Amino acid sequence: MLEAIALCLTSIHDGDTLRTCDGVKVRLVALSGPMDAPELPGSPRCNHCDPAPGIAARDRLRDILKQPAQLLCNGNDRYGRALCRVTVRGRDVGDMLIAEGLAVVRNDWR
Repeated sequence: MLEAIALCLTSIHDGDTLRTCDGVKVRLVALSGPMDAPELPGSPRCNHCDPAPGIAARDRLRDILKQPAQLLCNGNDRYGRALCRVTVRGRDVGDMLIAEGLAVVRNDWR
């Protein structure tokens, strides 16, 4: 059985990627499924993309995670990032971002 642990956060890369205090790079997964947030300029997947959606998603995730959060991880993606759900006050953070239009469920996700 997986156990939720308290999230100690070092940095937030974008709206779906963060790094924990112990150096683990985390890819956010929503309760509703694999999720994807807009890319930020400088990302290989952002070829002249509009920076506003990516910045909004990153900043909202940063704002949400000012509160104590729990991390529940299950495996890694092909880039070695831990695949984790994050909850704040019992609410799934990925689903919050999706509900606010800052991320989408992507079943074809890498």
